[in-house]
Amino acid sequence: MTAILSAEDLRYAYPGEGPALCSLSLQIETGRKLAILGPNGAGKSTLLLHLNGSLRPQQGRVLLGHQPGDYSRRGLSQWRSRVALVLQDADDQIFAATVAEDVSFGPLNQGLAEQVVRARVQSALTALGIADLAGRPPHLLSGGQKKRVAIAGAVAMEPEILLLDEPTAGLDREGADQLIAVLRQLGQRGMTLVFSTHDIELAQTLADDVALFQGGTVLAQGGAEAILTDAALLARAGLRPPMLVDLWLMAQARGMCPAAGPMPRSSEALLALLFAETPPARCAV
Repeated sequence: MTAILSAEDLRYAYPGEGPALCSLSLQIETGRKLAILGPNGAGKSTLLLHLNGSLRPQQGRVLLGHQPGDYSRRGLSQWRSRVALVLQDADDQIFAATVAEDVSFGPLNQGLAEQVVRARVQSALTALGIADLAGRPPHLLSGGQKKRVAIAGAVAMEPEILLLDEPTAGLDREGADQLIAVLRQLGQRGMTLVFSTHDIELAQTLADDVALFQGGTVLAQGGAEAILTDAALLARAGLRPPMLVDLWLMAQARGMCPAAGPMPRSSEALLALLFAETPPARCAV
């Protein structure tokens, strides 16, 4: 795998406060879905603001590809065209009179021709399942719809990397499930996704890789299964394995499902392992 975006020894403190990032390093691999997982106040949002150039590290550096981030006006414009950020509160990002106008803002700022912008807006709205909302005023939308509009605005810029800060925050179960399905589809299209969350169940459901945060630094980074099944490591960040992982490990220990194989991503996947019509020979009958 090739690191498309990375942070090296980042340090940052807001005025009058303690360190928000402390010797933080991590790598984001091309085409993967990385969960920035940790409790509130661990530095997750601050890191995302560094990864798209909104904040500049007081020490260390951010690399896009193998090149240090360029904080000139032109450099930041190019950076944010490649690395788009969706904030936790969609209302902080949506301001135009209609959904279509809002989604067109980023592509227009990229200097694209009007015809290209229209095509990108239509494609993004369709990808997010909100094409029917194109003419709707954003203030009349639900929280889940606003979140999709904000993501559509980022997707319309056709970034290589999409950063999302607590993407399911404030959504009900149905809205969260719909958004997760959309993010999976974006990943299948080859987009690299990075999302911050304190919801370990979301990380277990969606992430390929996990960077575990605590106190402004990365405790560990690796494959989702390796991180999310390590109870001692998670405890250091004040977390515990997802319930689904606990059930899966218990079933393995009792010989109720294969001792090898990928971590199930849903309750349906776990049930399929437990009640397979033709279980592997190593499973209990």
